[in-house]
Amino acid sequence: MSLLLANQLLVVLNTDSVAAVRRSRGLRRRIIDQKHVMFSQPIEALKSELPNWLQATKQLGSLLAAMQIQPKTELKITLASDFVRYMALPSQPIHMSTVEKLAYAAAAYREIYGEVVEGWDIKLNDSPDHQTTIAAAIDKKLLDVFTQVSLKYQLKLSSVQPYLMSAYNCLSSQISKTSDYLAIVEFKRLLLINLDRGNCQNLRTYALGSDWQLELKSLLMRELLVSDNSNQEILVYAPVQKNIALNAIENWKIRRIKTLKSVLSNYHFAMLEVAL
Repeated sequence: MSLLLANQLLVVLNTDSVAAVRRSRGLRRRIIDQKHVMFSQPIEALKSELPNWLQATKQLGSLLAAMQIQPKTELKITLASDFVRYMALPSQPIHMSTVEKLAYAAAAYREIYGEVVEGWDIKLNDSPDHQTTIAAAIDKKLLDVFTQVSLKYQLKLSSVQPYLMSAYNCLSSQISKTSDYLAIVEFKRLLLINLDRGNCQNLRTYALGSDWQLELKSLLMRELLVSDNSNQEILVYAPVQKNIALNAIENWKIRRIKTLKSVLSNYHFAMLEVAL
């Protein structure tokens, strides 16, 4: 069976949930099946050195078994930002090859996190020399688990993408000329990005509590104090909070954006719409 005609399985992993959407390929794509599972981290895992992705990968295996996925199905995995460490590398005055940029990124990560970086897989976005480069680091053992899972269920693992990258690419047409702020709201994380004509200049991630809008307001009020950026507009992409009205924030103009193909209305699958 050709991969072009095989069904496609889209999966998103969070620290307390896994969601999967199976759809057909070809001219008339349609959703065939979708399932999700919620779980809590075992107390012993929270108190130990076990990786935060361990429980999610166990649940992924159970979900695949329950969905009875056909062999040769294409598998595309999206990772919540809890499983990714991002870094914004400033533009350099000299040309750097991809190899040199990777070495630069690895050194920058090592300076912050130490020797543990040797166990991470680091990828970069393809940006020109005069622009900021976004680096993303993922545990190599997590990637190994995905390979093992795909072999066990005879799936074609085609990509493992950080949620930021999937969302950024999906929204590119809407932010291509924007020099404002972009907030991407996940279940457990908020990503705050400074844009310059659609290019990421800076990136920060924050853990979310019970009221993400209150936390966003606090972050933006702090931004007014510490930043020399004159732009006080922010675009908010929050598919997991699709039915909640955005509260006004003093001195800020707020605009919600959404994907052009926003077809997944169920809360549990919201982070997969950028992968469709």
